[in-house]
Amino acid sequence: MRPLRAGPITALLDGIDLRYLRIGRTELVRRVYAAVRDRNWKTIPAVVSDLEVEDRGDSFEVRFTARHTSHDIDFSWRGAARGDRNGRIVYSFDGRAERDVQYNRIGICVHHPWRETKGAPFRARASGAEIGGVFPDLIGPQAFENGAFHPLFPAFDRLEVSLPESGSLVFELEGDLWETEDHRNWTDANFKTYSTPVALGTPFGLRSGEPLTQRMTLTARDLTVRERQEGPIRLSIGSPTGGSVPAVGLCADADGHALSDREAALLSVLAPAHLRVETHLDRDDWRRVLAAGQESARRVGAHLEVFLHLGVDNAGLLASLSEALASGPTVDRVLVVPADARTGTPTETTPPELVDLVRDHLAPGLPGVQIGGGTEMYLTEVNRTRPQPGTWDFVCFSITPQIHAFTDVDIVENLDAQAENVRSAHALAAGKPIVISPITLRPRVNFHASGPEPEDPEALPSSVDIRQPSLLGAAWTAGSLKYVAEAGVSSVTYFELTGWRGLIERAPGERSTHDDFHSGPGQVFPLFHPLADVIGWHGAEVLEVMSDDPLVAVALAVKDQDATRLLVANLTAAEVDAVVGPLEGQVSLRRLREATLPAAADDATVFRETVEQTELAGELALSLTPYEVVTIETR
Repeated sequence: MRPLRAGPITALLDGIDLRYLRIGRTELVRRVYAAVRDRNWKTIPAVVSDLEVEDRGDSFEVRFTARHTSHDIDFSWRGAARGDRNGRIVYSFDGRAERDVQYNRIGICVHHPWRETKGAPFRARASGAEIGGVFPDLIGPQAFENGAFHPLFPAFDRLEVSLPESGSLVFELEGDLWETEDHRNWTDANFKTYSTPVALGTPFGLRSGEPLTQRMTLTARDLTVRERQEGPIRLSIGSPTGGSVPAVGLCADADGHALSDREAALLSVLAPAHLRVETHLDRDDWRRVLAAGQESARRVGAHLEVFLHLGVDNAGLLASLSEALASGPTVDRVLVVPADARTGTPTETTPPELVDLVRDHLAPGLPGVQIGGGTEMYLTEVNRTRPQPGTWDFVCFSITPQIHAFTDVDIVENLDAQAENVRSAHALAAGKPIVISPITLRPRVNFHASGPEPEDPEALPSSVDIRQPSLLGAAWTAGSLKYVAEAGVSSVTYFELTGWRGLIERAPGERSTHDDFHSGPGQVFPLFHPLADVIGWHGAEVLEVMSDDPLVAVALAVKDQDATRLLVANLTAAEVDAVVGPLEGQVSLRRLREATLPAAADDATVFRETVEQTELAGELALSLTPYEVVTIETR
């Protein structure tokens, strides 16, 4: 990313997007960009040409051409981003359809950073009248009424947001009406302002050659400058959060893969609390799928988490399910969702009577089992429908960082919104525990698709992320564990056991291969190790850890009778100096980084026993290599 300046405002140019607009240490805007999304809400990336950057030191101008093409989209635009020495920034968009297209969104979007924006007063001009209010602290629901989704407040063409310490930001928007939604619903760490009110009904259409022009002008008023601090990132260990390390489990392999002896032995060392098994009683193969999951659980010594898709038409099979579960491994919990769940409908969350029905049939044969509901989708659906969990034992939903954005920077940005999901879920759950199942890098399914999505036979499946076997995958997982543990989740489930969506690559003859997915036969993926650490800390007291810059480095700290333990992650592709403290006594460190990857991948057990030791009195200085994860123990 290239640094730019517009008077007192600094920004980073990321391709054709502007990111991290700041005055000193104060973040003003997280991102300005143009989005093109098809009728299934799939983001169509741009192919950029004619990029020109004029950097004058205290002002800048960026010019470019972009084109977005897919099986049903062909749209091009000429764009410009300009910043003057007075701090005024303009992002403009002059486009046209290259053929007839249907789309759900085309236009400029602005991401407002959630920490600086929540609780902030705003004024907006809507249809010539002014409205005012406050951005929500807890995540604001995306309402669905009269067949349409609705924003936080009515559509506008001018928005002024007051900042926490002083001053305000004014956004003047031309070419359409804009709306704002609380992006934290999907664990995007921002409030998003976008064009074209969704209540007008999607998909929208453009005829071949039809133009679409927009312009966003940002002006900062009366801001106080807080200078950025130089030096290492400080990771400061604070007070107990009041919670403990949650139960951490994994998903049984979706294809029913039978574990090899080596895979089973490695996963037994990992010791997940449970395996999640998908059970669709409306499918003929549900017994086979359940039996395969039960066998995997037996071999790794895990309990079961049954994710039950249930419809009224197959409720008669609950007696058979009870019998099948009673003869297998211990069932910790049953998550109940409607078999016909669809977002934006009453079926998006569990009706209370469905949980009662399951409890009547399963609880007598499964002593101690917890039974609850929520959604197989996201907090968005729970936040909108707000089911009453009166007899439930917990409330559940899933998380992925890639509903709207997909780069390395995006998924790191979205980590702290996982804690916001849990915080808001607690407010909705009437005191019930929160269960997240599962957390994955990529969406498992496009729950928002309005029609079939053609798959490219040459591409990886859409549920597979090439970062699964990477150090970035491990650092991201460490960050996720930090945020959900600090926020007080009761149980959390992560990836599959093996293969492209798992923790261990399969053996030759059993593994799938693709040029874009870089793994070797039998390789233990780096994210195995932070998961193994935190699984082993189950029940320990969680301590708050504050980071000077949570987009750069974060840490999870826990404490039990014997030791204080930390998981430190560099979330960037650059080397980072960090200081961790306070820490006292004998310290052992295990470093997961580029230099140790061969050992971590080839002999995970030996790697996990290899530590450095030192004595400390106060704090620990670390030079972190790109995406390094360090495990620390003090006694």
